[in-house]
Amino acid sequence: MPLSASILAMLCLLAAGSLDLVLKLYTSKPRSQGMLFLGIGLIWAMLQWFNMEITGDSFSFAPPTLLYGISAAVFVTLSNILLLECMAHLPISLASTIYRLNTIPLVVLAFFFLDEQITWIRLLGIGFGLLTVFILYRPKEDGNELSPTNSKYVGLIVLACILRAFYGLFTKTGMSYGADVNTMIFMGALGWCGGGLLLAFFREKRILMTLEKLRFIGIGGLLVYAVVWLLTNALMLGDASFILPLTNMGFVAAFLFSILLRLESLNLRKIVAIVSAAIAIVLLTSSA
Repeated sequence: MPLSASILAMLCLLAAGSLDLVLKLYTSKPRSQGMLFLGIGLIWAMLQWFNMEITGDSFSFAPPTLLYGISAAVFVTLSNILLLECMAHLPISLASTIYRLNTIPLVVLAFFFLDEQITWIRLLGIGFGLLTVFILYRPKEDGNELSPTNSKYVGLIVLACILRAFYGLFTKTGMSYGADVNTMIFMGALGWCGGGLLLAFFREKRILMTLEKLRFIGIGGLLVYAVVWLLTNALMLGDASFILPLTNMGFVAAFLFSILLRLESLNLRKIVAIVSAAIAIVLLTSSA
């Protein structure tokens, strides 16, 4: 395994954790989620276009790219909109961990649509993933059960996890049919722009931009593109069986960051859940 691939994978993990932290901090006050998505999408699109100009890549609008690129963009946008909404109501240890377990529904979807086998190791990984959700959902916090409102958002973060898996399914299928990866990434950015516009104009009806929002947008846009760029380049240099489990553990970094900033406390239950989630991801990607 080249050292550079390991470094890129670790940086991707940290970037993903930092992004979840930024989303959590953004939702700590009543700010427009639509404007955040629009701004991040614009930065992501510009950076992707700039990267393609430097590398000499060109856009491809062949049917496979359009079909799977648009489908993937829709699902990655919907899943992240739900993630941001849930971050406002759930602890980061719960929202980030469940969302990053999207490998579980992806394995199931790949079994039905891509003829990939579910080995006993992957079944064990699914078991650890379900155990993680069970540990995070059931326990009491400060002597109180999760409120009905929070229980609703647990359901929504599970839905976000499933939608994120569909993004992976369409991306993987598109690549197998010759879809252009760089154009699909650019379409993902445009999806965020479109989703942000719809949220801001039709749901929130708030388009006011402030310096504080611009700071979150700038940092969030750089982090989103960093995750995409680091993962892509790490996979080019190293083995997927090593890279994917490592980069999918951004929830560990997000949880540690939240503890350092005193957004939530550390306890044995959360430690067990994080370890369980990490084991699940390693098992689920063991045959990648």
